[in-house]
Amino acid sequence: MLFPFVALFHVLWFAWTIWDDRHEPFPDVAWLQVLWLAGYTIFWIAACDLRKWGALGYIVLTIIDSALYMAALNHKLPSDYISTLCLYDGLFSFFLLFYYRRFNS
Repeated sequence: MLFPFVALFHVLWFAWTIWDDRHEPFPDVAWLQVLWLAGYTIFWIAACDLRKWGALGYIVLTIIDSALYMAALNHKLPSDYISTLCLYDGLFSFFLLFYYRRFNS
């Protein structure tokens, strides 16, 4: 039951981000949040279908986002380049790793 609720959470957060950034011009840094959440949502929905590529994609995206988060903390980079769900995605990745053996190719 955990996976579908997290998928719903991702879809709702993705929709909220699109709604929140609707007044920004399109090629703006604010739309990076939409791209992050689109990737996370697509990979999590694939993981809900027990696809290994979805789980691996989600984990790789989380690693990239965490590296950018650490770079933003250490070098005072703007936080516009990282996902707003960075810390939650790390927690969700542990769930994926825990259930990874049950996934299909």
